[in-house]
Amino acid sequence: MSWPIVKLGDVFTIARGGSPRPIDDYITDDLAGVNWIMIGDTKGGSKYIEETGKKIRPEGVKKSRMVYPGDFLLTNSMSFGRPYILKTEGCIHDGWLVLSPKSDQIHTDYFYHYLGSSEVKNRLSAKAAGAVVKNLNSDIVRQLEIPLPPLAEQQRIAAILDQAEALRRKRQHAIDLADQFLRSVFLEMFGDPVTNPKGIATSRVDQLCKIVRGSSPRPKADPRYYGGPVPRLMVGDLTRDGFYVTPKIDSLTEEGAKKSRPIKSGTVVMAVSGNVGLTAILQVDACIHDGFIAFNELNSRKILPEFLLHAMMLLKTTHASREAGAIFKNLTTSQIKEMEIPLPPLNSQEKFVQAASNYLKSKERLHCAAVETEGLFGALSQQAFRGEL
Repeated sequence: MSWPIVKLGDVFTIARGGSPRPIDDYITDDLAGVNWIMIGDTKGGSKYIEETGKKIRPEGVKKSRMVYPGDFLLTNSMSFGRPYILKTEGCIHDGWLVLSPKSDQIHTDYFYHYLGSSEVKNRLSAKAAGAVVKNLNSDIVRQLEIPLPPLAEQQRIAAILDQAEALRRKRQHAIDLADQFLRSVFLEMFGDPVTNPKGIATSRVDQLCKIVRGSSPRPKADPRYYGGPVPRLMVGDLTRDGFYVTPKIDSLTEEGAKKSRPIKSGTVVMAVSGNVGLTAILQVDACIHDGFIAFNELNSRKILPEFLLHAMMLLKTTHASREAGAIFKNLTTSQIKEMEIPLPPLNSQEKFVQAASNYLKSKERLHCAAVETEGLFGALSQQAFRGEL
């Protein structure tokens, strides 16, 4: 099917936001203030921006840019190109581009899918300036050539893609629920490890294992130490819903490993800088740098690695939400040694480990289904925007 090729600037008025400076002088709690739309006002998975967390004083409007319901916003740096549809009005800073439809022949939901497609993102990425942080400007977006189907066809395609996206979101929601499930199982079996409501016997962490801090060879990037065959764990290798981890980002030479901290497979490790509290079990022998601690020589007659992992993550999560947990912003080896954790009978820990194993198998199936759905959605989108549906 052949559709006319137009430039985005032919069908949208495209402009960049602006920021009154210093912005703190314009932020207000006054209800008469004007919505100040920030990246943080976006919600994961949502295509809409419906409310804002901050407002600016009305006199800041002339130094910014007003946007209105039905406009599109695109982030113009870092994860640029992600589209959002406005359901509110307000001002945008210079981290946003706004696309305002020029006519009623533009179907909002169709262009939401089109602007968010991998094809458009790849084309914009190739044109974006900046070797390290790529940035969009309004001219790049304005000059982008696109096929423009008739309004009725836009509506038909949007309806199909909306259904496909709904399935994709359901799959992701199932994964999110699975993550909450395992935490709920732990709390049901053992209670909050901070308040210990079940009165389970406790133990200091250093009475259950030997806690060691990682180290790094110096100077950084020295080829004598870096880039060899020995895996080196980085914080970027860990995820918030992770369980087991295999280093993939960095490595050391044999000489570099001598100046670092080698850790055995099966050891629980925790990040103590950066994403503090992220915890996982090593699946291979590897080195850790000084942003990690390792729980070595775990007393297997008293505690299982998987139980320790979840107890430590919950301790971090619970403390982080309390003033008393401020120490978790920067963990020290001494602080970890002194922490008290509940120590239920080993057979109870084993039941939890079995539940965790079943969880991992279920999550893997959900993840595979989500990946398949993502691939199908991408293929369906490509067909739709080529006029092949």
